[in-house]
Amino acid sequence: MFWPAVAVVLMSVPIPTALDGAVPGDGIGLAPNPIIRSSSASTTPGPRPSRPLFPTSIPFAAGTAAALGASVVFKRRRNDDPLVVVVHGDGGSPESFRSLTDAMGIPTWRVVAFDYSTVDGGASSTASSHRVSTADAADRLDAMLRELSMDNANIYTVHHSRGGAVGAELIADLDEGSRPPIDGYRGAALLDPAIAAGPHGWLQSLGGSWPFGMVPDDGGFDPIRCTEDGCRDIRAHLGESAGVEVVAIRNTDAVLPNFWGRPEGLRVFDVRDLLPSAALLVNINPVLALLRMSQAHNSVLKSGAVAQCVRAEIDEPGSCTELYR
Repeated sequence: MFWPAVAVVLMSVPIPTALDGAVPGDGIGLAPNPIIRSSSASTTPGPRPSRPLFPTSIPFAAGTAAALGASVVFKRRRNDDPLVVVVHGDGGSPESFRSLTDAMGIPTWRVVAFDYSTVDGGASSTASSHRVSTADAADRLDAMLRELSMDNANIYTVHHSRGGAVGAELIADLDEGSRPPIDGYRGAALLDPAIAAGPHGWLQSLGGSWPFGMVPDDGGFDPIRCTEDGCRDIRAHLGESAGVEVVAIRNTDAVLPNFWGRPEGLRVFDVRDLLPSAALLVNINPVLALLRMSQAHNSVLKSGAVAQCVRAEIDEPGSCTELYR
């Protein structure tokens, strides 16, 4: 009778890491449509929609200048207010970021949700996030950010779980120069990102095939890239060459959903809640450990300390130096 009672208590307490309306997934319901508004641009290249606000250039002439054939060119004015792009995890939803963006004081019209269904034409972002590879999602996110940068000069991305792998993939490509720089892309927050290496990373790459989605699926992400010059960990100094300030924030009590260690040159902050680590519950009650893993994984989306840190980063990339519970 003891452990069933513990399970009832654990599931009934309003833990700050539990997500309202979260699906039992991102792996274990990890990382619970848009808040917000989502990108619905087609993956098939085509003509850009007209933008009547400010034409790219307007030649005009007046008086003597007209006679001389002189012209003045107006450039499109870009919005300097922060634009936040959120990227959810496997089986999650953009809605899971609402509490975080509200706590950060970001108005909903300045939040854009990445939509995985724009990659494969699926029924929803949640459904497509089970199928779309991290590399393909990074391609689509790249195109989305470039389109947004035409009208916005201050773009910041926030990623959760597998969404963190998508962000790391894209930023690493920018670092390496395989993608050209994105003007106005200033920083990224990776929240409990599924970017593990080695055997831990292999478990994440097999996440969708584990019972109950026990490990979040990283979409085939591999942080180790090899060329003829050798192999390197793309997490090390992530974003430095690209000019994108990256911060990773994780709850180590979740154990499997994020990553271990501290890659060189990557700012990593650990935030914990008041419950025991999932690792301590494995030998006691695996079901409780599974529930705890999900709660801890989602806690980064409900934490006031995380909201405070990310908001500071948005205002001034690199300014968050520590987390307060």
